[in-house]
Amino acid sequence: MSRILTIVRQYAICLAVVCLLMGLATTAFAVPAEEILVVNSILTFTGPCCFSFNQSIAVTEPAKPVPVVVTWEMHKFDSGASITGLILNGGPCIAYGSGSTANESDPSPRTFQWVIFPSDGLRPGSNTLTLCGGGVFGNGFLQFTSMTLAARLSN
Repeated sequence: MSRILTIVRQYAICLAVVCLLMGLATTAFAVPAEEILVVNSILTFTGPCCFSFNQSIAVTEPAKPVPVVVTWEMHKFDSGASITGLILNGGPCIAYGSGSTANESDPSPRTFQWVIFPSDGLRPGSNTLTLCGGGVFGNGFLQFTSMTLAARLSN
């Protein structure tokens, strides 16, 4: 009976150590699934393409970067013919997909969604995504009443 208790105790200790290590590993490699920036005030941008709008969000990539899905919803008040994109980690302003805003006044929401791949320059750790853009034909004028910028790591 004593031998059985010794074996059970050894297994219990091993199991406790394994559980502890798994718990530590999970917290050490945890990555926030989504980051969100919400602005509920009027923002105005004027200039030729492509300049920074100084509206940024950061995502934390794992050791092996995965694609990031970026969603930008804006309530546009007024716009000239403009284009929008993203600056990744201080690089150039790039349109990762549709980024055209029509030459019109329209307060209804518009949503853009872009996928940024590791080959685009994502690196392990913190990555900064900044909205950018400007006028297509010279100075563009964009005015938003509110906007939401969200980024999430893909699975």
